[in-house]
Parts: sequence; structure tokens; C-alpha cells
Amino acid sequence: MNVYLDDLHTAVDFLANEAPNIPHLLYMREDFNIRDAEWDPFVSSYPATGQILIDLADSYSLMCSILALSVPTHYSDINGHANSVIDLIFLGMSCAQVTHHIESDLRRPSDHALLIVDLPIAQENICVRRIVLKRDSKEEIVFLLSVSEGLSQLNFSSLDSIADLDLLSEAISRLFADCWAIYAKKNTVTTRSKKWWNNEYRTALESARTGFPFALQLGR
Repeated sequence: MNVYLDDLHTAVDFLANEAPNIPHLLYMREDFNIRDAEWDPFVSSYPATGQILIDLADSYSLMCSILALSVPTHYSDINGHANSVIDLIFLGMSCAQVTHHIESDLRRPSDHALLIVDLPIAQENICVRRIVLKRDSKEEIVFLLSVSEGLSQLNFSSLDSIADLDLLSEAISRLFADCWAIYAKKNTVTTRSKKWWNNEYRTALESARTGFPFALQLGR
């Protein structure tokens, strides 16, 4: 999440008030406009706003990424105004060992240096299981025939009361549920379940694991 903190600390107030509505954060960065000795070696003060920001980040389980050798992130073009560290990166506890780096030479035309961080992303296999009837399959045909036969055996002529209508509705619902339970099949959806996944892509993946240039040639 990118944050810009104005002189009124609007962003801090917003984040504090909206914490219950903001999902889990792994990464928060940008221009916080706070000079604090905690991250800025060019000052010696610890303003209250800096501690408020640290406490707020902690409430989101975030830690400030502080470099062992700090360099300015904001370069002032005004004579007499010192350079400062006001651009920060906060990372989740799982990234506590990760540090960012500052590309001061890439800041122009901006007066803020470029902050770069590599976030580790764990491999995850997405697997979704659901009950389905494959279109135009034998199971779908038999399912429809069974439902049609079941509906033909129900009594639709005697609907003289709300109770009669409720009984018919329950019978129809039970019929569909029973037929679905019999003919629907379990289907496991993975990242490789799409129709485009074929032997060619499988070969390319295997090649990528052993040699990237060959995989690139197959991909083309």
C-alpha cells in the first residue's frame, strides 16, 4: 500500500480509524514526511508523530525497514534545506530479514530517491474442489432425464393451499438434490486445469526447470 502523509497527518488518522476494514498488509511505503532519528541519521529528535507512525505500523504487524548505512531519500533543491530520510518502507513480520535499497541516481526529475525492495513470495498450489456436471456429458443427459421423469410423477393439479404449494416445492427441491447427488462428479480445479494446458506447455515447463533458453524457444 502506498501512503502519502500530509502536514495534517491525514493518512495516519485514516489508517488508525479504518484498521478493522483494511485487509492484512505485507507492505506499506512512500513519503511519510516525518523526520525521526529512528530512521534519519541527520536529525537527533524523536517527534511524537514518528512514534505514532511506528505504533500504527505495529498494529498492522509491520516493521520499518531501516538500512545499516542510511542515505537521504529526499533531496532538497532549496538552499539551506538539508536532505532527509522521509520515504520509508514497512514490511510484514515474515519479511523481517528483508532490506530495501535506495537508488538516489534514479530520482530525477523527482526530488525523491527511488526505493526498491524484493519481496519473497512463497510458491502456492491453488486447488479447488467442486461438484459439477460436465456439459454434454453422459451424466448430464441422464441427470436431465431423471429430473424430467421425476417431475412427471409429481402432482401439480392439487394446489389449493399454501401448504400444498410448500409440499410441492419441497418435492421438486428434493428431486433435484437427489439426482444431483447421484450423477454429479467431484472435480479438482488447479492452476493447470485450463484447456490450454497440454503436452507442449508441459514440455516447456519441464525445460524451464532445466534450461531457460530452451524453454524460451518452445514458448515462441
